[in-house]
Amino acid sequence: MLGWLWQKLGLDKASQQEKATALHAIEMVIDGCDGRLRLLPAYQQRLLPGVRLTLDYLAGLPWQRIDPLELSLRSFSTDRRLGLLFSSPLSLLLCLKSSDPLQSFFLSASQGDQAWAILSMSRSETVRFGMVEHNGEVRSDVAQQIVSFDQHRLIEPSATPEDLQQSARRRGLAVLVEVIDRRIKLLQQMRLDLQTELEKIQLKLATFGHAGRVIIDATGGTDNMASLSPEDAESLRQREAELQQQLQPLARLAELEGILDVVCEVLEQPARFFHVEAQTIYLNRMGVLHERQDADDVTALQFEQVVMGQLQPISRVLMPVQVQRQQVQELEQQFADELAALQQQQMQGGLF
Repeated sequence: MLGWLWQKLGLDKASQQEKATALHAIEMVIDGCDGRLRLLPAYQQRLLPGVRLTLDYLAGLPWQRIDPLELSLRSFSTDRRLGLLFSSPLSLLLCLKSSDPLQSFFLSASQGDQAWAILSMSRSETVRFGMVEHNGEVRSDVAQQIVSFDQHRLIEPSATPEDLQQSARRRGLAVLVEVIDRRIKLLQQMRLDLQTELEKIQLKLATFGHAGRVIIDATGGTDNMASLSPEDAESLRQREAELQQQLQPLARLAELEGILDVVCEVLEQPARFFHVEAQTIYLNRMGVLHERQDADDVTALQFEQVVMGQLQPISRVLMPVQVQRQQVQELEQQFADELAALQQQQMQGGLF
């Protein structure tokens, strides 16, 4: 009976631990967005409901539903997925060598010789015209979608798949904090741009009917407003009204309370600003996109697509991978001459 009462009041050990985790997450959010928010009274109480929602949402994300891809020289001949993600074994080696987290992992005496990590990539699609065989007939100049991946990064190298999953969930909050910070900056820049345009229009409107007034634009602006004549006063007033309407919801960003509102907005609706979805696409060895897996020379490529942000969203492709220290050494031995040549070029480039 007493245990039930403590749980109801939030005084049991589990409730206390949950609250401590939420409060730690709040401070992490504040550190990543704007430390001045701590000046607001009861900022923790304002953020606590949203942080709890966000932590629950992140805990339920379907991380790592895909079998890890082995990053090795051997995999280029045994796993066709690797050739779709990297242009060559050398490009894979350069990715591994340039990954500071992976290098630090293997340099640590407490870690093993095998690492599990998340491979993060940018996906792009282009259209080209090629030849296609259909029912025994070869057709030329057929539009084809080419899928490619670049900007490879290795995230959260871990000693076990379980450690990687926990690290991925912790990183989810860090990424969402970056999304919040980016949203605040984009909204503030939007407010500044709109306010600047509004002030220019109001100055131009102030000259109508006063032939002796002259506007000197010290900002060096070259937008089309500068070329409007006094006869366009009505269109200027319409634009002025539009800008005032657009600025109204952004005016709050001039104060800390408004910034806190933006933080709460994202935390209370995390799925609008950060979501993960599993995708499967079918590509041939040249990266041509197919609708069906039963087409000739086609490989099914599974990955998780993360979309971050709502204003100017950023999309990244994620795939779990595993790599061994020995496999990195094999790649280094295979491409020792190429690595030496690249290092020589970098040294020469640093002289100028």
